[in-house]
Amino acid sequence: MDILVIQSSEFDPIGLLGEFLTAKGARLHPWLPLNQTQQPAARDYQSLIVLGGSMHAGDDSGFPHLRQVVELIRQFHAADKPIMGICLGAQLIARTFGEKVYQHKAPELGFTPVTIHPDVTQPWLKALPRQLHLMQWHFDTFDLPSDATLLMSNNTCRNQAYCIGPMVYGFQFHLEVTPTIVNSWLADKGDWIDANYPDLDQTITQQLNDHWSTSTCFANALATEWIALIKRTATPSLA
Repeated sequence: MDILVIQSSEFDPIGLLGEFLTAKGARLHPWLPLNQTQQPAARDYQSLIVLGGSMHAGDDSGFPHLRQVVELIRQFHAADKPIMGICLGAQLIARTFGEKVYQHKAPELGFTPVTIHPDVTQPWLKALPRQLHLMQWHFDTFDLPSDATLLMSNNTCRNQAYCIGPMVYGFQFHLEVTPTIVNSWLADKGDWIDANYPDLDQTITQQLNDHWSTSTCFANALATEWIALIKRTATPSLA
């Protein structure tokens, strides 16, 4: 199983999710568009994962590769291949389906409670605790595509997880993080966050201790589901 992984920032690798996917038999093919200009082709892969990044999902002038990402999302969707977006990736999926991405009323930083909607039909989600604390690091949000089903929410930012049919998933939170990734974000967080969230380092360090196991369980459950989804949809000769 070959999965194309779009990594828009060196600070946003696939992390724990990638470890679980690889252990379950996936072959990951990272594309770092800021360093690799040649766009991959959807025909060469069975699935697409679009990771996060600090850029705004509509900033094509500053980050021209975002148009390429939108085009790849369209290609994979047209080919009926599984697509996952994480944070910026979820926003880019919403953009691809014609919705707006815009600055949220407040940043969401750290592990926050996220609730699974009681009427979800996905068995892997129904098997998890209804409320989980998951890592957030975003300033923007998006309007939910008209064909999407909202899967998870919280009181701070409504659109936390959604699906579009059985093949497209978007997650606003960072299910892929490891302690190393989180600590790299804290080290690079900038003056504005330092001024407005002076206790963030200590808070998130404690949250890692409290909620790391929950985040790990979520990433593992999603990886298991993703491998199963690819196997259900991939051409046998490519799986």
